[in-house]
Amino acid sequence: MSFVNSRRGYREQILSETLLLDTRIEPRQARAQRRIADILRATETLLAAGEKVTTSAIAVQARIPVGSVYRYFPNVFSIYRTLFEKLNGELRARIFAVMQNADDEKTWEMLSEEILAQAIDLYRQHPAYGNLLQMMADPMLQKVRQECVDETSKIFAARWRAGKDGFHNGDIDLVAQTASKLFTFVEQAYFEQLRIGGNASPFLEMVKTLRAYLSLYLST
Repeated sequence: MSFVNSRRGYREQILSETLLLDTRIEPRQARAQRRIADILRATETLLAAGEKVTTSAIAVQARIPVGSVYRYFPNVFSIYRTLFEKLNGELRARIFAVMQNADDEKTWEMLSEEILAQAIDLYRQHPAYGNLLQMMADPMLQKVRQECVDETSKIFAARWRAGKDGFHNGDIDLVAQTASKLFTFVEQAYFEQLRIGGNASPFLEMVKTLRAYLSLYLST
């Protein structure tokens, strides 16, 4: 098999696997929504405790038959995707609220402090989010993570297009995308400091990096 064909085969495999990340059915009925919520809650509990996550373990934790897990999700990766999108969506909602409620007296530095405080509060409420971030490096989940980055960048871009924060000398979409990616490194550094015993230096350095980047395009 040629290199080109092997690369094509790999891409097709990833595409095929990615299609298996969707839930099996749309949870329109209240009972289905509750069951999916139970599955996600059980998965988050296992991740936060550092337990091995399997469909069987999820079923035991959620106190449901394992068949009920497969009724809604084809595999564990599909559950990870749904849980990550849920938690990241909550984080985006907090970021959006900070920006929407900001008055004209607040500088972008003040807003970044508020956003960071909201993010840390969510991280503390959902320690499993750190494990999910690590999993997003898996080829099956990278696209999901990029989609979440794209959604966050839209929040920043919309604010700057509205003339906020004195944006200047740059492409709004590119800067918003880059800032959103840098923010994911801040997130990773936060959870890394917890894993290595509370050394906050890498986390603080990543926060400085993000702010230094934004200072190139935003006015105080």
